[in-house]
Amino acid sequence: MTKAQRPKTRISDEALETSKLLVEFLHATYATRRQPTASVEGEGAQPDAPALVSEVDVAARPPMSAHAVRAAIHVYQHGERTVGQLASGLGISYGWASRVVDELEAAHYIVREHDPSDRRVVRVRLDEAALEQVERAYAWRGEAVQRALEALSESEREAVRIFLRRVIDLMRLAG
Repeated sequence: MTKAQRPKTRISDEALETSKLLVEFLHATYATRRQPTASVEGEGAQPDAPALVSEVDVAARPPMSAHAVRAAIHVYQHGERTVGQLASGLGISYGWASRVVDELEAAHYIVREHDPSDRRVVRVRLDEAALEQVERAYAWRGEAVQRALEALSESEREAVRIFLRRVIDLMRLAG
């Protein structure tokens, strides 16, 4: 079945917001853990992680580590970043962030540019062609989130979102 033939499932804005909050929750949780010691090359994407490559692109692109998936989503959420800002935002070392940027650049997900006012500063931004794929990662599990939310009243759904926002904020402060 081609992409055009697949029925497009539209999840609600509320489910998408909650899904984004869950991703942020996972980012905040990960940022408080110890830094990784394995090499980027030795890691494969986790089986349950959202795939950021389409079926057509799988053969043409190298597999991406879970760190690369997280970094692409972080750049999507926060816009253009320096490598240092990316490292800080993900809770990883500068060297590790640089390796992740290398991986994302090789997979054509990000564009690396030198700051015109200071050539020592390297900025990364999401490649325009990768935007749809990163947005699909947000919709990952979106249908399950939507089904779970449907069982709750509006005030309960809002309580879940408030809770997740608070946890994210607290984890970032403790980070």
